[in-house]
Amino acid sequence: MDRIKKALDKSRTRKRRELVQPAPLQSVDSEKHPFENIEYTQTRHIDVSQAVLAEKRLIAGNRTDPRATAFRMLRTQVLQTMRENNWTSIAVTGPTSGVGKSLVSANLAISISREVNQTVLLVDVDLRRPAIHKYFDFEPDYGLLDYLRGDAELKDLFVNPVFKRLVLLPGRDTTSESSELLSSPRMVNLVKDLKNRYQSRIIIFDLPPLLNVDDAMVFLPNVDSTLLVVENGRNKQSEVQDSMRLLEGTNLIGTVLNKADEEVREYY
Repeated sequence: MDRIKKALDKSRTRKRRELVQPAPLQSVDSEKHPFENIEYTQTRHIDVSQAVLAEKRLIAGNRTDPRATAFRMLRTQVLQTMRENNWTSIAVTGPTSGVGKSLVSANLAISISREVNQTVLLVDVDLRRPAIHKYFDFEPDYGLLDYLRGDAELKDLFVNPVFKRLVLLPGRDTTSESSELLSSPRMVNLVKDLKNRYQSRIIIFDLPPLLNVDDAMVFLPNVDSTLLVVENGRNKQSEVQDSMRLLEGTNLIGTVLNKADEEVREYY
């Protein structure tokens, strides 16, 4: 862990790009916008048991699980930075596959949705290995790839799991033309539509790994901020440094060190 932490500290010496006079993102008044009473009339709803959530390691909504504290802390730090800069979207990625980026994305989305004045949209943008639907234990009728190919309408993609202020836009099928589709006008317009439709909603994009393919790099210009997930004992120092170099020029909020003493740790 020390080697990775030193690599993160060394790479983080670059200055984060500053925005000129950022306007704070206003918190939503829960009395005027009763998100606690949300009802979904067109969005597909699925029930996920606590046993399944625990099996899939989605623990952020379980207040009795001590591991959920790490995600509440991550939520607070992420939301504070996003609100200070008037950002509403964040991409979650990692150096390589299998580091836990989708798991962190899902738990972060759940934790944010637990705030009574906040709604969250979690979008699976990994067109080569979509995984979000697996964590919530369901098979989507349609996925992002179906929409990008013109085989489904946007309203057909949304799914509401057991957390009422959380909506998923899952993946389903896979493709080898992922970078072309992620940089297509249809994808760019979709992100704009999602960001403009509900300005009080936080959008989390679960991206492919940085070093395996160029998918993440072609998509990152569409989002406001980035979170990097690194796995202790798996990612090499060189992989972390290469990832940090690729993220130069983006608004990197922070780095999550996964599987460090069996807990999630954040370095900012």
